[in-house]
Amino acid sequence: MSIYVVRHAEKQSGDFHHEGLKFNDQPITKAGMESARRLVAFFSPIDIASIHVSEYLRTQQTIAFVAESKGLVPLVDRRINEIDIGVIEEMTDTQVEEQYPDFWAAYHTRDHEFRMPGGETGHEAQMRIRSLFDSLDRTKNHILCTHEGLTRILLCSVLGLPAYRRHLFSIDYASITVFEYLPDFHCWTVPKVNMVL
Repeated sequence: MSIYVVRHAEKQSGDFHHEGLKFNDQPITKAGMESARRLVAFFSPIDIASIHVSEYLRTQQTIAFVAESKGLVPLVDRRINEIDIGVIEEMTDTQVEEQYPDFWAAYHTRDHEFRMPGGETGHEAQMRIRSLFDSLDRTKNHILCTHEGLTRILLCSVLGLPAYRRHLFSIDYASITVFEYLPDFHCWTVPKVNMVL
């Protein structure tokens, strides 16, 4: 059986901060809604046991049509929130480079783990998503609707790469990455990465 990891659809620009969430909580765009609707046909023939979303509206909107078609209520789980980028969310690249030169160098070198200024490391984010991923029933299919960084970090974890190598993967809006469990080999395989409908 498989875990289908869906990145949220295209998000709107603008300031949508609100109390209770650390980062901007943009809704998805009109084009994003169309992408979300296309997911319904893909998942139509697949039995889904559970759907999990982050605390952010864009993940919830992206999978809402699929959830409705399956008669499932998505489970909100902060473990699949995007990686905590700390204080740099609204900073320019120049500001980050000037104020956090060690981080800037590590971010571009990608040869060791690094911490987002005021945020978390890739490894810490990896432990979050793996705690949910590893808790799911491997005999059933599940959907995780999450974010670009978390999807890339999960790919690294399953493939045995360190989280700081996550830049090797590209994950588009509303794309599907499939993790299939092989019971005969007691391991996960990744038959589809960044599949856009």
